[in-house]
Amino acid sequence: MKELIELYENETTFGDQMVLDLEDGAAWFNIEEFGKLHDIDGKKVLSIFVGDRRGQSIEIRADTNKTPEGIVKARGLLFIRADEIEGVRADQALRLDGRLYTVADARILQDRVWRIVLEANES
Repeated sequence: MKELIELYENETTFGDQMVLDLEDGAAWFNIEEFGKLHDIDGKKVLSIFVGDRRGQSIEIRADTNKTPEGIVKARGLLFIRADEIEGVRADQALRLDGRLYTVADARILQDRVWRIVLEANES
């Protein structure tokens, strides 16, 4: 409660607090909360990966005009601090924890965090 009162008195905005959390890892990138060390292209990086675990895959419904019938793709979201990785772009290959993915989309949020959508064929 004391922290909330101090925030209010200092007129810290939600955006300001989010930037602070991203910088010090107090919320999202806390290894005891959401963050985990992942091997990304041979480098251990504190990041957050959602989806694509056995039984927890995010399935994409195949577009019959683009994807041959019977091909199922798994999708996951990867969040990485912007200073940990650079130059991510759509259609590039990225190896995460030994598995090869294709980057479907990559955006920087708040100039601080990469939001990367990964795709892989499910076997």
